[in-house]
Amino acid sequence: MMKSLIETAVIEIKQLADVEPQQASKKFELMASTMTDDVLVEVIEQMDIVTLTQINSHHDISCPSIMSELMTPEQIRDIVCQQPLYWEEKVKNNADELIQHTFDFLTYLIRIQDSEAKQAAILECIAEDQAGLFYLSIPFIEYLLAPAAEADQHSHITDNFDDEDDGETVGYTDRSAEEDAHSLSIDDPRSLLALIRELAPEVEKSIKNLLRSENSSWVAIIDSFVNELVLQAKEKNQVDDEYAEVDDMFSFLD
Repeated sequence: MMKSLIETAVIEIKQLADVEPQQASKKFELMASTMTDDVLVEVIEQMDIVTLTQINSHHDISCPSIMSELMTPEQIRDIVCQQPLYWEEKVKNNADELIQHTFDFLTYLIRIQDSEAKQAAILECIAEDQAGLFYLSIPFIEYLLAPAAEADQHSHITDNFDDEDDGETVGYTDRSAEEDAHSLSIDDPRSLLALIRELAPEVEKSIKNLLRSENSSWVAIIDSFVNELVLQAKEKNQVDDEYAEVDDMFSFLD
């Protein structure tokens, strides 16, 4: 009987997600009031990655969902890699919009978790996938590769590629101390970068190494990452008709 209940729940949530993702999320929240976490996890496991992506893309840190808390690091990695197929044109074609969008989504998925161990596992899992690492790097490209003239406007951000903890470089010292010292709020990308260094230092190094390998401006790098992310998302999803016309070429330089 429980198997039938789970199958019915999955069908109902998928149908809602195809029309109104927020209603699908509310349906899941209602189910959470009558089902155990183990059953809810099984419901999530039965959902396809498209449905999970649709639902989770419509939340932010001010409106958390129990679904996001119950997903595994692997499921979260998969929706991060899938989400580029759902980027609106204003996001795909504007560097500032893209930086904000990816930062908001990552902040939500990571900070909503109830333990540092799971936060670290999510970061490490995302970074293991090349598309995931591209996505994870986008919110920090401007901060790490901004020209000197721009860096001067943020005088406390110095020597961004220095691996030594000099007590000055934002994002590369203890998170709580760094946030206190520079009044970094949760909506500041540097705060998330500091969290990554604290919980998953190897991921922070991977982000820096990825950006080191790109020999162009930060805006051009975002352009390149967008192309690669959409292509990889389409390949992973074995995209057919609905997304066959997704434009692979975007430019922030026009």
